[in-house]
Amino acid sequence: MIKPRALGNETRQANKKLRRERIFDIAKQLIAANGLDDFTIAELAQKSGVTTPTIHNLFGKKDDIAAELIAELVLALRGIMSKPVFDDPVESATFYVNSIVEMYTGNDDFYRSAYMAAEKAGVFLDRVSDDSFYKQSIKLAEVCCDAALNHGYLLGNIKKEVLVRQLYQCHRMGRQDWVYGYLDLDGYRNQVLEGMLVIYATDASPECHERIIKELNKLSNS
Repeated sequence: MIKPRALGNETRQANKKLRRERIFDIAKQLIAANGLDDFTIAELAQKSGVTTPTIHNLFGKKDDIAAELIAELVLALRGIMSKPVFDDPVESATFYVNSIVEMYTGNDDFYRSAYMAAEKAGVFLDRVSDDSFYKQSIKLAEVCCDAALNHGYLLGNIKKEVLVRQLYQCHRMGRQDWVYGYLDLDGYRNQVLEGMLVIYATDASPECHERIIKELNKLSNS
């Protein structure tokens, strides 16, 4: 005999999930607006119209909310890093910057708050673990540079390690400026893309260098 489904329990679980998602969105907004240090469970409860024990029941402690933000951020970034690599550095730089901006667009609160939480937790300070964000970012930059070198877009006159390090710093600085409100997304895109193209231009073949100059002129006029 097939037992009837516990519809009442399913409804309760569905409602709990929706309430949790709504409260999590409010947490993102609060952290993005005021920073992680000033974020409190009490304020989240007040803004969400629930009690503090309810927040603890749904999420745990403040650190648990931060950890959840970081986990979602890392998952999203790994998705971007797994995308195909272009041999042409102009196409590669444009593709990756546009992909990141597209990911951020319409979800600014989440990514700003997640980056703040990640910085607070020291996620970007880990430069040892093979699966660290830093190591993965460096590996991606190395793959892009290798592809460009192998296909003659770069000359190899400048050590690859120098190019890779500067490409990483370009992304890091642009990200920080956006996270803390010094740039909007258009400004972020232009700053990072300009920086990457200038770095590639220092070692580009004559043909590639000419294309990079054209792209930089387009960006300066946009």
